[in-house]
Amino acid sequence: MRQMTVLVKPASSLCNLKCSYCFYCDEAKNRVGGNASVMSAETSEKLIKEVFAFCGESSDISFMFQGGEPLMAGIEYFRFFIQKANELKDEKTEIRYSLQTNGTLITEEFAKFFKENNFLIGVSLDGDEATHNLNRCGSFEKVMQGIEILRKYGVDFNILSVITANTDAAKLFEFYMSNGFRDVQPIYCLDPLDGSKSDYSLDAKAFARFQKRFFNLWFAETKKGSRFYVRDFDNLLSLLTNGYAEQCGASGRCNAQLVVEADGTCYPCDFYCLDEYECPNINSASISDILESEGLNKFMSFDEPKNKLCAECPVRRICNGGCKRYRQLYNQLSGYCPRMDFIIHAVEKLRNVR
Repeated sequence: MRQMTVLVKPASSLCNLKCSYCFYCDEAKNRVGGNASVMSAETSEKLIKEVFAFCGESSDISFMFQGGEPLMAGIEYFRFFIQKANELKDEKTEIRYSLQTNGTLITEEFAKFFKENNFLIGVSLDGDEATHNLNRCGSFEKVMQGIEILRKYGVDFNILSVITANTDAAKLFEFYMSNGFRDVQPIYCLDPLDGSKSDYSLDAKAFARFQKRFFNLWFAETKKGSRFYVRDFDNLLSLLTNGYAEQCGASGRCNAQLVVEADGTCYPCDFYCLDEYECPNINSASISDILESEGLNKFMSFDEPKNKLCAECPVRRICNGGCKRYRQLYNQLSGYCPRMDFIIHAVEKLRNVR
């Protein structure tokens, strides 16, 4: 029995929007092939077969669909995928499905399908209309309509918000509260891979400032007994109580992921879908071949430098230097670490709970 999560890119970098800060567009243009296509039935079936063969009977398997915009693959793609998975799995294997979308292509047909197959949907929504539309092509109204359709059919969903230099923590928190969003995931905007600077990315101090302010608001609300799940904060609580975080970047320890592009090309991490870490194609390789490949081993052995403060950091055991994709942010200022700044602040507040 095995547990496995597979991140599937059914439409690779295809998207109906062109958001100014899109990190996956940045990755795609830094590859020789951008893989802007829709996954075929043959590749889907081969992927499912290889995952089941690797995991064996009575396993726990999660298929997560992301993009680009995965709904551009069309509903028939997803119907075929679920049908084939149900045909091939054994009776004791559990399959979970989730999907991350910009929310603009959600229809009643999609919502019914998501409900029937117990999908968890992550909807990208950056806050109120002005904040969201600043970088997301004026899509606020369509996203909110998509959310209402999900609610109409009782589909489980959460909100994913890209945090930029223009995000106000208090305004975002109030937006969540007023719209009944209680399951959220902040995603912190970084500069492009080529190292160029953007107007929307966070610098080190802005990163810590947002986290501390948002934590204060979340902390005050949860002390009232309210349920409010913020992925960052729940991972921190988990690290403090049992030393484990479900998000690999939270604990500074990379796990080998399986990211599968539409043409079957595999990569070890969603942040590093780049030529130098390319793994064998699922159409011609087993999962074992991929996990033992040069690309994956290269990814696991490479590491971004940790902040010099890590050597004597009082909270190093909690974050272990953080996610290596974010370490460029942690190392922006000499003698300062935003991760340390935030964790010390949060731990102090948690310690004083009465």
